[in-house]
Amino acid sequence: MTLLTLKQQFKTELADQYENIELSSLLSILFEHITGWNQINQVVNKDENLTQSNVDAFQNALTALKEGRPIQYITGKAWFMGNELMVNENVLIPRPETEELVDWVTEYATIIDKPLQIMDIGTGSGCIAISLKLALPNCMVAGLDISEDALEVAKENAKQLNAEISWMQENILDTTYLPNKFDIIVSNPPYIPFKENVNMQVQVKNFEPSIALFVTNEDPLIFYRTIARLGKQYLNPNGQLFFEMHYDQGKALLALFDEMGYHAELRMDMFGKDRMLRASLKARA
Repeated sequence: MTLLTLKQQFKTELADQYENIELSSLLSILFEHITGWNQINQVVNKDENLTQSNVDAFQNALTALKEGRPIQYITGKAWFMGNELMVNENVLIPRPETEELVDWVTEYATIIDKPLQIMDIGTGSGCIAISLKLALPNCMVAGLDISEDALEVAKENAKQLNAEISWMQENILDTTYLPNKFDIIVSNPPYIPFKENVNMQVQVKNFEPSIALFVTNEDPLIFYRTIARLGKQYLNPNGQLFFEMHYDQGKALLALFDEMGYHAELRMDMFGKDRMLRASLKARA
């Protein structure tokens, strides 16, 4: 079987699940992962007969894609801030919006221009913590997560990218103690109410870890409130909280942080939606 034949089979069997442009991009990634051929070599070798092991790998991938499994979990790879990360079903797939959060933190830290203590809460794959360490090598960066399996992924990514990170396994909702004070606490916490599950893509709700996605309908801001409470105790003077957030929670979060004694501001993502928040403690009268 040739690459061209396989590509036609994929496009026929996946036509109802993906737009043509998205599918072409997905297939290019998958074909390079299995054959090692880049896009140019895929064109040059489109009529070459593939080994049976490659054909079997493609058929297994096709089955997984038809089930809705994200391509990143099939290849075990995702890109974030220009770096290739290992991912699996124990961690969220890094999103471009989260890159914008990292950019905002980096922008702030660069202005401060001194070694800072940074904590990433809910680190998952380690994408935020590792990217900040690589961008700000003089800063101390720590990553915290409830999941031992997620931390194993984060540790491997840090090792591969030579990023020195301190790791902690904790349930932040039960945490009353942190081992240090921090200049920046950053988090992309669970913030999607369970009721929105019905409207989400199969690739997300059936395969990505629900513990990293969903919160109760009754208290969707629980992680922000918890981290804000810890911030009062563990932020250094002029310390900052940075968050990714649900696009329609901005008004509620501004009210929450104001009530808890913080100045807060929102920032839009590339799609024009409120997606990030920065907060600092108000000066005491």
